[in-house]
Amino acid sequence: MGRPYVTVFVTMSADGKISSSVGESRLSCPYDKKRLHILRATNDAVMIGANTAITDNPSLTVRYINGSNPVRVLVDGLLKAPLDLKLFNIQEAPTVVLTSPRAPKEKVRSLESKGVKVIVIRSTGAGISMNEGLRKLHDLGIKSLLVEGGGNVIWSLFKERLVDEFRVTVSPYIIGGEKSITPVEGKGFPTLEDWIKLKLINYFVCECGQEIHLIYKVINHYTHYEF
Repeated sequence: MGRPYVTVFVTMSADGKISSSVGESRLSCPYDKKRLHILRATNDAVMIGANTAITDNPSLTVRYINGSNPVRVLVDGLLKAPLDLKLFNIQEAPTVVLTSPRAPKEKVRSLESKGVKVIVIRSTGAGISMNEGLRKLHDLGIKSLLVEGGGNVIWSLFKERLVDEFRVTVSPYIIGGEKSITPVEGKGFPTLEDWIKLKLINYFVCECGQEIHLIYKVINHYTHYEF
């Protein structure tokens, strides 16, 4: 069974944070926002996790360029997200929710009554099987998937070796703080042999002159470079 090609896109501060301890995440310049919306328009679907949905309440539509809206995918194992989120307005674009068998049945029914497609995925400890979730999305015709966050969803995809491309914009801010969010959260990989290896395939200075955008391909086997 196949799965979509997965691209992760994050904008982080120079010290590696995607949001502050209180959820402030306005790091992108207008050109970076346009880059993101180009990717939204050129992928079949865009994915975020429940915490990002609740904190930012994004619509995940294409606005900075002319293009079609992708399918919106929300990963929410316990269906914590409130029903009035912009994502659940399917007049703008279709929405799929990946959840677990532990999700409240009445919440599932409420979402389905709004026209949201809810897919129940088997649980794996604290989360759901992202491998199974991506296969289900592929079955719906989704061949390319853009992942915008947050850190726990990105970790779950890297943990299961499901990311193909990692794009990061480095923004000229220092946020600091041990409770600030990094691009990849979760438990983390303990040793060099476990780490995900990336291959730099392109980079450029943003049109604003203050940001750098890096594009990596993911190498899912162990590689060690001697410097």
